[in-house]
Amino acid sequence: MASQIIGDGNVVPPLNITAPAPLIDLRGFRWTTVDEEVNGAQVDQEAEEKSSSRDISEHHERRSQQPLVRAAASSFQRPPFFPGSGGPPGFPGPPRPPGEADTDAPTLQEDATTTQLTEQLGLVHGLPPPALPLFPLTQFQGAYAGNGFNTIFRPRPKVDSTRFPITPNTGGFPDDNTLELNLTTEQLTFGETIGEIPNRGLSLNDQPDITLGGFPYLQTIQDVTNTDTGKGDRPNPKGIHFEPGMWLNVPDSGSPANKASISRMACIPHGTTINAQGLAPTKVQTTTRGGREGPPSFDVPDNILDITPFPIGQPSNKILFPSLQVKNKDSPRIPQNLDKFNQAGTITDDIIKNPNLVLKNAIQGQTITETIAFEVSTGPPAPKASMNGGGTANISFLAGTQSPITTQAPSTNDKPNAHAAFMTSKFWIETVAYQVNVPRLTTRDTILLKPKMPNNTAPTPVFAITPPARLPSPPKTITVPGVQIQYSQTVNLNFATLAWPHVSVATLVPTGPQPFKMT
Repeated sequence: MASQIIGDGNVVPPLNITAPAPLIDLRGFRWTTVDEEVNGAQVDQEAEEKSSSRDISEHHERRSQQPLVRAAASSFQRPPFFPGSGGPPGFPGPPRPPGEADTDAPTLQEDATTTQLTEQLGLVHGLPPPALPLFPLTQFQGAYAGNGFNTIFRPRPKVDSTRFPITPNTGGFPDDNTLELNLTTEQLTFGETIGEIPNRGLSLNDQPDITLGGFPYLQTIQDVTNTDTGKGDRPNPKGIHFEPGMWLNVPDSGSPANKASISRMACIPHGTTINAQGLAPTKVQTTTRGGREGPPSFDVPDNILDITPFPIGQPSNKILFPSLQVKNKDSPRIPQNLDKFNQAGTITDDIIKNPNLVLKNAIQGQTITETIAFEVSTGPPAPKASMNGGGTANISFLAGTQSPITTQAPSTNDKPNAHAAFMTSKFWIETVAYQVNVPRLTTRDTILLKPKMPNNTAPTPVFAITPPARLPSPPKTITVPGVQIQYSQTVNLNFATLAWPHVSVATLVPTGPQPFKMT
């Protein structure tokens, strides 16, 4: 049961939940695909006539600039000592330029809703904030943004509406798929913890109760692939992914005998839900955030991917489709011509095969002092499954024709349409030592500064620098620690007797200023 807003603006929470997650504001997000760019947008004439008013157009334009997740309490901020905090959704950014209107000002009903949610979430001004997530999810708070890369083999229908510049040549392979490649931008927003979640143990199993900790998240991804430049600088990004979900900290339990673990529960609008879990890594006591010293390595076998399709259940029998090679400009692929991307180094043969190279390239030249790494998956194939439970669930259209009706995974005879059979995702929470040039300071006013960035593709964070006690302070370069999240996710989509790896990777930094006090 979802929270309900009644006529007077008050919020009625679910009967068994006293601290609902922050409201999600979907204005500004519109699901689109790259097909629209290939085929040209299809305009609904009747809808176009209804929305032709200039005032309505301007209203929607203002609304489209609002954040996807509205803060439950706009005045609430994390204490400045919290390491790497980007603040909760709505963390105040730099001041607006003089004369610029505040287009995000809430309506009266939104303000009333915010007031009540503030109390329900425990975000009362002057009182301690809710408990933080436990390790290793400690840094999953506030809003992050960045860029990445997405690959997906899509089923190709008999009558394909996609208009390719060159009629696809399958090279003798079945004409049943299209490889889509996207340079992406992304937003990942974490809500506040919803409080203690009791799970009851069964006396017959000699299992006491355990208490979970959970918090919501929202992930949105846009396609910014620009065929004119070969880079991710498309002027009109297209929304290609929307995913609400929950992260859970699960404590050690006796029955079943599982060590402390983490779980990610997600909903994808194509018709798939997932429950992915994994054992929590051991916290290192000698580092600031509890991670292992140094950066991650994307050259070790566990971090090297291969998106080449294979017969279901036979991952060693790779099938190299023509679309996997840059040189094949007439293959069923979007975009077909990758020459400019290859020249720019944004999409190459190596990157197509192993998208984790995008993550490796993003951290080139960075000084990463520690890394927290963990992985969650929905279960087999081994060795990804470290625990029992978990799994994926798909709507009937994706699962295909199964008789008799069942909830079991479809076989190849059931003719599934892109059935999501398995998902695994690995996260690296990194502490980056940034170099920041600080000008001469004469007042104690906090100043917003960006660090010097190496020649890589990592997003640039912002720091709120508090001047030292002794002023004036001469110009200097200081080292400032900041948090950065990288992830790599693989989903096996089953159709046409094959498993097709669908991979997404990204590098993200907090969208709000990270506080740092000079000494």
